[in-house]
Amino acid sequence: MTVTAARWEDSTLPREILRLLESAHSLSELADELAVTDSRVLWYLAKFRETGRVTEEAGLWTRTAKGTALADEPLVAADDHTVLPGRTAYDYRQAYADSSAGMFGTTFVQASGEHGGRVPHARVVEFNERLLNLISEYFAPEQIDPAATPKYGFHWILTPTDLHPRTD
Repeated sequence: MTVTAARWEDSTLPREILRLLESAHSLSELADELAVTDSRVLWYLAKFRETGRVTEEAGLWTRTAKGTALADEPLVAADDHTVLPGRTAYDYRQAYADSSAGMFGTTFVQASGEHGGRVPHARVVEFNERLLNLISEYFAPEQIDPAATPKYGFHWILTPTDLHPRTD
């Protein structure tokens, strides 16, 4: 995956925080509304406070005029900053439509899933290495059979998705 420089303010979660701050909210209200950890929301609130886009008084956060201006700006599409190899999203949408239409007959394997958890860094490194080895074992050029049908694609992303909740 190639990720070019992007402004952190141009992603969905920070903009959603600013949109909710049209009226005053506590940290826990924001976290509950957005279904993310309070520490993740607080991280963005701290960034917004540094840039003069929010204020906090007595535990309630509100956006400033500068925050309102950013909340009202059109959101830059993630595709403008992130290029996934092999047109990943298109490939998967099209593959599911094609299989639903019967293109691959009745004998094919199709799977997807989403998993997340608070895994220690060393285990994530180990998982990444094992996954790369498994991919090499099955998808290496010397393992490919040009006559096999259908052709299979394998796309994956391993990335942090949230911070640990605050404990204070």
